[in-house]
Amino acid sequence: MPKKYSSAKHIIIFVMVQAAWLAVLGLWIARYVTNHMVLKEIDQRYAIHISTGGNVAVLVIGLALITAAITGMWILFRYLNFHFHRTRLYDNFISSITHELKTPLTSIQIYLETLNSYEDISNEHIQSFVEKMHTETIRLNKMINSILEVGRLETSNATYNCLIMSADETLKAIWEDLRVQFNLEKGQFETSGNSRSQVVIDQTAVRLVFENLMDNSLKYSPDNPKIDIQLSDSDKHIQIRYRDYGNGVPQLQLKRIFKKFYRIADTRNPSVKGTGLGLYLVKGIVNFHGGTITASIPDDNIGLLYVIEFPRYPFHQKRYLNKLLKSN
Repeated sequence: MPKKYSSAKHIIIFVMVQAAWLAVLGLWIARYVTNHMVLKEIDQRYAIHISTGGNVAVLVIGLALITAAITGMWILFRYLNFHFHRTRLYDNFISSITHELKTPLTSIQIYLETLNSYEDISNEHIQSFVEKMHTETIRLNKMINSILEVGRLETSNATYNCLIMSADETLKAIWEDLRVQFNLEKGQFETSGNSRSQVVIDQTAVRLVFENLMDNSLKYSPDNPKIDIQLSDSDKHIQIRYRDYGNGVPQLQLKRIFKKFYRIADTRNPSVKGTGLGLYLVKGIVNFHGGTITASIPDDNIGLLYVIEFPRYPFHQKRYLNKLLKSN
């Protein structure tokens, strides 16, 4: 069971330290004001001029130093709190990925033990077991590849086999292939629009983008999933509007869905498993290709709308795209 991290005690300590600083500051100012009033009274009563310019300078410098110290402590607190949060997410990821990796391995082990334990299994059952083991192997391989892909994206020497391709032909081929892979009927998966542009992309990596998006859509969709994709051109980009009709994402969580290890807290689908890397990987691949991706809630508040833009070649980011081509 992953260790639970709580930032409550750190917040309390931080508030107490800030309160102590403010108390010291208040006492210091009170002492200065009291001394200044005493000196002013002495000056008025005995006509003795006492210079307080040095005290004012010390007060100003002291206030500046205390402000800098408080600001520094606030920055340090935010930094530590961020890392506590990342550690908590990392622990959740380890727990989730352990379960996700163990499940297919356990299934494969059970099928193999069954095949080894019984000699009178029919060919039909053997074929069924082999197909199920193959499915579990694909699932396991997909998770491992996602983890490796994230590691590759986060290194400075990440490379892809980027080529100049027809956006319309390449993307529609990817979408049709994924429709078949996810066993979606024509009415459940519809594409529209077209593009006359060229793009510089790694076809395998871009396929992984839409594979993760579709996998998420199906996880968080009701019994009858539906996905719409629209393709169009603008002056400098090709634009892809990917829309699903699933359970969507609460508004407060929308800005965090692309963060590493982040998983949507959906009470309607408590059994949905995942690693929290899918959309993080999607954003990383899109950004690597010089593109952008945003997520929003549609006007009818059903599902999610992703808008993906890739630069048109050679009309936008030509220098960067040529760099991708030369890195092959």
